[in-house]
Amino acid sequence: MKNLSIFLACALFVSGSAVAQKNLVDAVNKDISGYTPDYKAARAKLKPAFNDVETKDDARTYFVAGKTEFGYYDQLLGKKQLRQEVNDLEMSNALLDGYNLFKKAFPLDSVQEVDKKGKVKLDKEGRPKVKTKYSKDMANLIVGHFNDFNIIGSTYYEAKEYKKAYEVWGIFASLPGASCLGKNAPVLPDTIIGQVQFFQGIAAWQAGDNKAAIESFASARKKGYVKKEAFDYAISCCAALKDNAGIIALAKEAYQIFGSKDNQYISLMINDYINNSKYKEATELLDEAIAANPTNAEFYNVKGSLYENQKDMEKAFEYFMKALELNPEYAKGQFDVGRYYFNKAVQKREAINKLSGAAYQKAIVSELNPLYEKALPYLEKAYQLDPENSDVKHALKNIYYFLGNEAKLNALEKGY
Repeated sequence: MKNLSIFLACALFVSGSAVAQKNLVDAVNKDISGYTPDYKAARAKLKPAFNDVETKDDARTYFVAGKTEFGYYDQLLGKKQLRQEVNDLEMSNALLDGYNLFKKAFPLDSVQEVDKKGKVKLDKEGRPKVKTKYSKDMANLIVGHFNDFNIIGSTYYEAKEYKKAYEVWGIFASLPGASCLGKNAPVLPDTIIGQVQFFQGIAAWQAGDNKAAIESFASARKKGYVKKEAFDYAISCCAALKDNAGIIALAKEAYQIFGSKDNQYISLMINDYINNSKYKEATELLDEAIAANPTNAEFYNVKGSLYENQKDMEKAFEYFMKALELNPEYAKGQFDVGRYYFNKAVQKREAINKLSGAAYQKAIVSELNPLYEKALPYLEKAYQLDPENSDVKHALKNIYYFLGNEAKLNALEKGY
């Protein structure tokens, strides 16, 4: 009998605690419904309800908490409109927290209807009937603040709170057509949603989350935001992840839209074909690009590289020279012509090294040095155009050394 009394006492205690927490939620709801609500105090008062076993999974707890945050946002917004000093991040956090609290409340607020016998009621299509108590109010609050989510996304971005900017812009883009908002879900053109998803991708990129950025850029393009930047940022993110397949897929997608207006897409595709020894495909694509852009030096130079990969250096040299005829300021073209003569000199030196005496000295002067001298002006021009190219610098050092030009060698090592 004594043990039973203890059990009953504990049961009463637990029941009393649950009632206390539910009363607390009701009290907070009443507090925020007054004329001068103290939302900060209401927020603090609600904290115990999130941990109590009887209220932590109750839709009303999260509904009241979310309503508190939305109310606080509106209060701060009103002050801002009256030109009173307001912390924009604090205001933004209130709206974001309010949304996330409602997000927890929605599934808890969906309860299956039952008859007097406890059996689940079905609708005409045989699906369980669901009733809600707070969802309509929550949906109305979210829809009423729809544009505010886009605004606070910019607030977070400007404050370099990139992860939150990414989150909020994602919320904004997801609300049009959201099932939890019912018939009142906002309507927005896909092009606007796509633009916001692009901004979301930029925020993810700024936050260092390249994978999330790539997904956002892809979503933006699916919605019709097919500007070059949506491809270029995505390619940059793929490069950071060393995702070559992703880069090529993006290049192919962009090429269908921009054609050869931007050389990078077709160049990426061609280089991929070359790297995978698909010379026929590379040649066809290059010929198409050259036909569309007959004065583009880069395409001729790439075709030279294509022949070089097929071990036809003389044909490669023809195209390297053609590239320079079209654009003498093309650094890669200058380097490739200089490299052609430099490599010939390396091969010649290997043959000369088998000689000795007067024959060796004669071959150095009459056969080897002229090749270095032919390479020199092209490589010097390439270095002038692209002084950061370590391959150019290495080749020049070798030539200056072999030609005995100590002054230029020292100058090169110190930097011109």
